[in-house]
Amino acid sequence: MSSVEPMGSQIRVPDGEASESLFKRYRALGIRLMDKHAKDVTFIDVRNTLGVADLFVIVTALNDVHMDALEAEAEEYLESHFDSIRREGEDSRRWRLLDAGDVVVHIFSRDARDFYRIEKIWGDSEVMTFEDPDA
Repeated sequence: MSSVEPMGSQIRVPDGEASESLFKRYRALGIRLMDKHAKDVTFIDVRNTLGVADLFVIVTALNDVHMDALEAEAEEYLESHFDSIRREGEDSRRWRLLDAGDVVVHIFSRDARDFYRIEKIWGDSEVMTFEDPDA
């Protein structure tokens, strides 16, 4: 795997060229979420397994206020790159979803992320993890 360092964050990039290209295309979204202190930022290439989206972005929020901030940051990015966004879980304290078609952002509380383990569901897909340099 190759390694790239945007704005102080280390990124593990998979060996697959197609996934690497996809991950690089949306890297700015991951960086913006890391800048808002999102935890466990993970990209999953779901093109070959899901068929209705290209990329899942999964992040962990530390609390309700943090979840709101991450949702607002992801929403701002998606609105500047896509025509429409569908939202789910707007009142939830455990999970929020922003679906822009090609990119779907999941924002979980720590408990919900541990419970759903969404990365395990897509275990055959290429994954890129943004690593917190302060962890």
